[in-house]
Amino acid sequence: MILIISSIPFVHNAFAINDIPDVEPGERAPIDSTFHESLSLGLEYVFSEQYERAVALFDSLQKVFPDHPAPYFYMAATYQSWMSSYRFSKFQPELEENVQSAIDIGDRLMENNDDPWLNFYVGAAYGYRGFYRFRKHNWIGAYLDGKKGVGNFEKALDKVPNIYDCYLGMGSYHYWRTAKSKFIKVVAFWMKDRREMGLEQIRFSIDHGRYTSEEASYGLIIAYYDFGWYDKAFELNEIAIGFCDPPTLPALFMRGRLSAHSGRWDKAKSTFEQILNRIENYKYQSVGYQVECKYWIAEALKAEGENQKALKMAQNALEQSLQRDKKVELENPVDNFDEIKKRLTKLHESLK
Repeated sequence: MILIISSIPFVHNAFAINDIPDVEPGERAPIDSTFHESLSLGLEYVFSEQYERAVALFDSLQKVFPDHPAPYFYMAATYQSWMSSYRFSKFQPELEENVQSAIDIGDRLMENNDDPWLNFYVGAAYGYRGFYRFRKHNWIGAYLDGKKGVGNFEKALDKVPNIYDCYLGMGSYHYWRTAKSKFIKVVAFWMKDRREMGLEQIRFSIDHGRYTSEEASYGLIIAYYDFGWYDKAFELNEIAIGFCDPPTLPALFMRGRLSAHSGRWDKAKSTFEQILNRIENYKYQSVGYQVECKYWIAEALKAEGENQKALKMAQNALEQSLQRDKKVELENPVDNFDEIKKRLTKLHESLK
């Protein structure tokens, strides 16, 4: 999945940032003629969780096109999708290496090449780098990368206004820059709340982007959830469930969380049991993810009046939580493990 999240830019292009084009229903962005076939296959691998095949494909593409940013960016995107889906961080060095290669190669090419797709790939790569700098609390680094990322999206749209995939980056920027975060309090306290504009832009990229529709769907589901539009999130997530068979872990996770939020405990329990069955014996482990699944299963059991089973599950989850090494795991997309652990502890106490 191609997570294109940009931080705070310093300058704005009025058309690219503030407006959504008026286009015909069904109109899509143009293809990247150089990489379209390989990219389409690679995205199919990623969204069906055939990550090793995607890595092999983009590795071969790097050998054929060593001086183009696209293969490096999509390799980074594959690693990011793989790690975030299963919540481990093993490939973070490889992700960062490929992101840096995409930026360096793209910046060098753009000195003598006016291809707008170069701006797109470099902008998206800066968005990635800004995202993991943000996660490491490197506020200034995230700020500068956001400025460069959004600037490249603007340049791409200035050259070819129908590269609608850029609106995923634009919309993510608009939404998350004014969502709650320490970064906003430190750097961006003066900014207007443009979250609804961001939601509209991400929606636009779903409807009209060439390569970002699936990832934009996942991004919009999380943003809807964060914004409190739970019905919209549930409706879109049920569409995402149908993207592939079996459904992706991110789609299942959001189905479980949305079901729990709305009190549909039977659906929540079956969904988190399904996730747990898929991740328990996976070769790259996330203890925190397993603990969270067990917590929600325990909550569902309690809601169904199965208090002894709920207590046993909560006890098991608390014991397993002691094995978690946060340095090798990633957080879920809507809250953090410490919050889940507090809820789990409170649940356990209530059942004793």
